[in-house]
Amino acid sequence: MYELTCENGIHCGGINVFQEDGQAWAIAVSWKKGIDGSPDERAFLEAMESSVKECREKGALYIDSRVITATEGVDEVLTTTRATLHRDYLSSRGFKRGEDRVEYRMDLADALAAPRAMKTPPELVWNCVETDSESDLARTAGLFHLAREGDPASHADDDAMGFLRALIEDEDAVQVPERLQIGMCGGEPAAVLALMVDASNGWSTIYYLGVLPNFRGRGFGAAAMFQGLRSLKAMGGRIYHDGTGAGNAAARALFAHLGRAPFRVMEEWRLEN
Repeated sequence: MYELTCENGIHCGGINVFQEDGQAWAIAVSWKKGIDGSPDERAFLEAMESSVKECREKGALYIDSRVITATEGVDEVLTTTRATLHRDYLSSRGFKRGEDRVEYRMDLADALAAPRAMKTPPELVWNCVETDSESDLARTAGLFHLAREGDPASHADDDAMGFLRALIEDEDAVQVPERLQIGMCGGEPAAVLALMVDASNGWSTIYYLGVLPNFRGRGFGAAAMFQGLRSLKAMGGRIYHDGTGAGNAAARALFAHLGRAPFRVMEEWRLEN
């Protein structure tokens, strides 16, 4: 973690590097809530350059970073100033801009109390994945790959096995069988779930949700989302935080079930090494 300080010396944010899958790493720039001001430009650029170097040393083929362009309750001028600093660095470094992203955040209890909350249809049965079994994990990675077919949030070169390993090897996440689930319909895999809860503070997210192509159009996406939310709560989650591409109509329709507007908008950028 690289700490960022404002001109008055107050800690205003940080830059963190983390693994997304076997090939992609991310540089996350976050801003401390309730603190105004922007960091020294030179210090910010040096921290970003060190982060890129760290990703490359770890073998990243792709490096992702998201620029925050709007946050609920944060001054628009301040957000624009910080976004310009971040964006200008990415552009000059050769990152390419992708789709905008919208994010949602709420108490898990509120999400589960949403008027359109769904119970799992009787024909959809959820099973946990045995992550200690290499054959089960490989089979699950294959299902995640199938579920990503036609998913605008996925890249053709995404590493499904690396993605799963990054989740199950995360030492900060709650380690329980429910973190990986397969929804079965008539004895056939129909949907997949990957879940994450931060053991230290109850922050949680649906790491991935997908419905296999042959089972789409039957309401299984919404059923999977609420199965995921119930499981996150059972895993100790308190705050639900998730997001999707601004143009991903299917995913945004799922979030509409929660009855909340996005709390943050971001630009997605990627560097190919």
